[in-house]
Amino acid sequence: MEVVILQWNVWNREDPANIVACVQRTGADIFCAQELIRDSRRGLDTARFIANGLGFAHFFIHADTWDRWDCPEAQGNAIFSRYPILRTAHVYVTEPRHNPDVAMDEGRVYVEADIRIGASVLTVGTTHLSFTPRFEMNEARRRQADALVDIVKKKKHLYVFTGDLNAASDSYPIQRISEHLLNAGPAFSEKTWTTKPFSYQGFSEDRLDWRIDYIFTTPDVAVANAEIIQTAYSDHLPIRAKILLSS
Repeated sequence: MEVVILQWNVWNREDPANIVACVQRTGADIFCAQELIRDSRRGLDTARFIANGLGFAHFFIHADTWDRWDCPEAQGNAIFSRYPILRTAHVYVTEPRHNPDVAMDEGRVYVEADIRIGASVLTVGTTHLSFTPRFEMNEARRRQADALVDIVKKKKHLYVFTGDLNAASDSYPIQRISEHLLNAGPAFSEKTWTTKPFSYQGFSEDRLDWRIDYIFTTPDVAVANAEIIQTAYSDHLPIRAKILLSS
């Protein structure tokens, strides 16, 4: 059975209707997403909107909350699935905080779901790791990566892990993850960020020069193909991977 996995940081400023339309065009069966927001003041719940638009089951967990007028009430990650979700779990690799001021102060959450697909149960996990200018490593980021690896290294069977890891392919987080999981593709030389001008904390970028988004699997997951999808939506490009499971 062919199953299409999509990894995408959807950007918290993007119209969720655009996200739904793009995901539908990819033919995704399972969609892992970051930067989903909830804000009752604006009537926004992007995870629920996307789930309803796709007709998928979903599991969302917030990483942070705010009560300032210039921020959403909550932001987090989600897994959406065409197939039934049997079990969900989450772990904070950096504890959530209320009203964080800068990216390194934000909480970071790993989200996981067991999904029934034919005769198989596929475990899918996703996260969004902390941003630092030029994606440089520091001690806090190494501790965060170690906390994440403590989770994924225990996964031995039918497991897919995705995320916006805010880390280049030769960085500490990717090296540690690669000790336990395989890159599903495409090659690390293919870039996913940024498609829009970016400037924050003295770091500016306006070219598609970085690979910071990934899909990994355990060795028993057969990957038929993987590609980066071109789209005008979000500031990240999605990654689409087709895997093969027993029916």
